[in-house]
Amino acid sequence: MAAPYVSGSAILTHVGVTSPTAADTAWAGTCADAVEEYISWRLDGVSPSAGQEDAIIRAALQDGAAAYAERSAPHGILTVGPEGDVVRLGRDIARALIPVLTRIGTVGIG
Repeated sequence: MAAPYVSGSAILTHVGVTSPTAADTAWAGTCADAVEEYISWRLDGVSPSAGQEDAIIRAALQDGAAAYAERSAPHGILTVGPEGDVVRLGRDIARALIPVLTRIGTVGIG
């Protein structure tokens, strides 16, 4: 199997949106496209095995769902420390994919 590993409709199903609006569908598609682009970039022509593809599909769905949820918090999670300092936590769009794709092939090495 080749791309796509995740779709907007799979993301909507995973996050429990049963009656999506046009905006929900468009956002889920944007999230899926971003995850797919990251996968394509990291694989850089490498063909994963069937087992590796299963891991990519799982991680892509997790990252797509997380990206979809960021629509509600576009600037990240805001936490205030004990001294009143603001701490903002950010994350890569491919948090679940990075360890999976790193095991398959690393860009720039070889």
